[in-house]
Amino acid sequence: MSTPRVGAPIERRIAETLVLDGNGSSVAVGSFWAKGPCLLVLLRHFGCVGCAEQMTELAPRLGDLAHVGVRTVLVGNGTPEQLAAFVERHALQGAPVEVMTDPRLGLYAALELRRSAWATIGPRALVDMARAMTAGHPHRPVEGDATQQGGVLLVDGRGIVRFFHSNRSLGDHADTSDLVEVALKLRIEASSAAARV
Repeated sequence: MSTPRVGAPIERRIAETLVLDGNGSSVAVGSFWAKGPCLLVLLRHFGCVGCAEQMTELAPRLGDLAHVGVRTVLVGNGTPEQLAAFVERHALQGAPVEVMTDPRLGLYAALELRRSAWATIGPRALVDMARAMTAGHPHRPVEGDATQQGGVLLVDGRGIVRFFHSNRSLGDHADTSDLVEVALKLRIEASSAAARV
């Protein structure tokens, strides 16, 4: 096993990993990019203060991502009830985004994302937490696995990894502008390919 490499095909074991939708139904991760590019954002847990900060940055750009043909899927690891509360808390109803959960941490393990208490309570994490709380993001109860760190994976419609980021601590999330830039490049590549046909 190895972490996803940019430019390489996504490994089958990752594509076949199952997550749950809000109704508790299993969905194969590979189905998310079966019809086009998909941005997977793996949250630490649904109550994470760092994830609330990340959502504040990402939510205004969800329309931009959808406009260039990128499907956005958020994956947490709490219960379906916690998933529903997260959607409500971040006003995601009707937004161009899907929210899933992975309570067994199968996708996190397949992507080899960090699982570490130090990344949650170490010095860097405490600085991240203070920054997020100072910006107005409340510290909420744990809604999933507190030691699990998040990450981001962008896969194009051919199953090629276009972006991968593994968080080092609770506030080390990928820059949203970088994600939108990669999405725009995908759109330009698709348009150029269509023009050559």
